[in-house]
Amino acid sequence: MLPVQRLNALSPLLELGEENGRAQILNWNYAPHLPNNLPHRHTYFEICTIGAYGEGEFLVENAPHTIRSGDTFFARPGVIHQIVNTTAPDMELFWVCFSLEVGGDVGRAFAESNTLIAYDERVNAIWKALATTSASTVAGSIEVMLSLSCALLQAILGAGSALPASTSSPSHNPHAHQARLAVRFIHDNLARPLSLSEIAAHIHVSPRQLTRLLGQFTGTSPAAYIERARLDRAEALLLKSSLSLKEIACEVGYPDVAHFSRVFSKRNGNPPGDFRRRGGGLTERHFGPNIQRLGDLV
Repeated sequence: MLPVQRLNALSPLLELGEENGRAQILNWNYAPHLPNNLPHRHTYFEICTIGAYGEGEFLVENAPHTIRSGDTFFARPGVIHQIVNTTAPDMELFWVCFSLEVGGDVGRAFAESNTLIAYDERVNAIWKALATTSASTVAGSIEVMLSLSCALLQAILGAGSALPASTSSPSHNPHAHQARLAVRFIHDNLARPLSLSEIAAHIHVSPRQLTRLLGQFTGTSPAAYIERARLDRAEALLLKSSLSLKEIACEVGYPDVAHFSRVFSKRNGNPPGDFRRRGGGLTERHFGPNIQRLGDLV
């Protein structure tokens, strides 16, 4: 059992050291019995670890990979994936969603890695310690939770970047590496304006090629993907930081608060101030186990 409410109340920004960068935590999650979901994708990293029981398949771009108790598996931005149980009971699952500001060799290796599945004792041990500490009301447990959260993210980056070739799988899309470089560049630069030509130049393709690559990889246009990534990060900051609306708008690339509010309201049905006061309201659509729309960015 993982008391996710306490974890999600912590600071969303984790400094992971010069070798790793820093992570913007979007959500911590736990399911004692995760139901099957449909193929879907995100604008962020979603890293899952199977707990004490369960077995299934992690499907990446329709290719099945067996997962068992203790395995950690990696869903990367823009990549279609699905989790399916193959035994009863349904798997116990711990997972964390985050965006990554890459720094140093380890962070870069993780961002560029094709690793899909790893069995890592350190990751498993820290998840267990985090679950125990999160349930504790002993003085100082908040500080311990923060330390364990940072340690877990560091262990995840290591597990997802330094494994032998047999535990990784290249994408079936021959241009996936270029598309992933574009996605990484977008996430590293959400706080400022981004043009199609700048992103294309960064990965050495034409704007037309970039549009085709991202369409194949993310299922949407570059502009739509950038907007979704900005708003996903904005939601996390609204729920988990004390930044003002103006500061959050600037942090995700909207220097005009009025424009930020209009775009945010269009997607969420309520303005950012109301979203914050209500504690969200659409969290299940983004982070819940029951994904309902085939292939969507969720």
